[in-house]
Amino acid sequence: MRRFRWHWAAATGFAMLFVLCAIWGFWLGYAQPRSVDFVSFWAAGRLALHGKAAMAYNIVWHKLMEQTAAPITGLNPFPYPPPFLLFVTPFALLPYWTAFVLWVAVTGTLYVVTVREFAPLPYSLAHPAVTVNSWIGQNGFLTCGIFASGLTALGFSPFAGGAIFGLLIIKPQLAALVPIAFVASRQWSAIMGAALSALLLLAISAALFGLQSYSAFFDILPHQAAAISNGLVPWNELASVFAFCRFVGIPKQPALGLQAIIALGAAAATWRAWALRMESRGPTLAAATLLVPPYLLTYDSLLLVIPIGWLIRNERHPAAAVLVWVLCLLPIVSYSGIYKGPNTVPLAAIICVWLLQRTEPARIAASTQIGRRPGSTPLAH
Repeated sequence: MRRFRWHWAAATGFAMLFVLCAIWGFWLGYAQPRSVDFVSFWAAGRLALHGKAAMAYNIVWHKLMEQTAAPITGLNPFPYPPPFLLFVTPFALLPYWTAFVLWVAVTGTLYVVTVREFAPLPYSLAHPAVTVNSWIGQNGFLTCGIFASGLTALGFSPFAGGAIFGLLIIKPQLAALVPIAFVASRQWSAIMGAALSALLLLAISAALFGLQSYSAFFDILPHQAAAISNGLVPWNELASVFAFCRFVGIPKQPALGLQAIIALGAAAATWRAWALRMESRGPTLAAATLLVPPYLLTYDSLLLVIPIGWLIRNERHPAAAVLVWVLCLLPIVSYSGIYKGPNTVPLAAIICVWLLQRTEPARIAASTQIGRRPGSTPLAH
């Protein structure tokens, strides 16, 4: 790693910059409450605390609750399944700004701790999506933390690793390739663990929030899909192949077709990596996951910290890893208006999958952590 210590210095600098940006964002939010994505979580949790969980999916009721926290312009709905309420409702016990800071602190700490086998400090905080997740209080820290801890746990206990992956029922599009990985590697106990934990979350949320919350959730999905399909969300804010195609002028149906082709390619790459038990199978799953759903946002690109960290630590294509990082940065820069092109996260994910597929398909022992090469040391030092 001594040959590549330049990336440690760069990561340290960007990590410090991104943390300072987060602190600045917290101060601005305290001085003048603003509408960020977390207000949607907080409002949904408040409604659940008042015994009206189903109203979290009612656009009018939900917006009225949001307005008690901060001025709201436009729509900021809650299109997440009821199990996600289990994670956000405890934070709604607190005043909005306090809940916002605590949410970022708790989920951010979870993220840093769980990805350390792939990208320890300062690399974990040097990913550009750290800024947007901090500023708007999104769920990228939480979902990436679940993903990384699931990969790590699989090396010790497939059942436990699968159970952790089952928690992604809160955002099921990020678990689309997990069954393919488990079946390809014949990890039947992991499948059982994932199924049991997902069913448990579904059952608990149904018991606490009522079956009406599920009915309301399914009712809001067509409206959310229509808003995205009709371009009500700017195409450069969406981080999918479909949105990239729409941004450059490709019509809807061909764009969906290309999305499907890329998704199938991502599934095939995942199957190959896990069937051959490649060292890079965990990072491959993380990168390929971002190529499946047509509805994906920039903050979800945090998953790419897993393949980026793996490539650097294993001294595979460090220059390409930097390119991937830059492609993750451009969509963040677009918020300032400096960059006005398409969202480049899909390109970053495609490059990662391609690079990881070129690695030696060596088998590793069942006891070896997926995130760590046998005999290797952590990335940073």
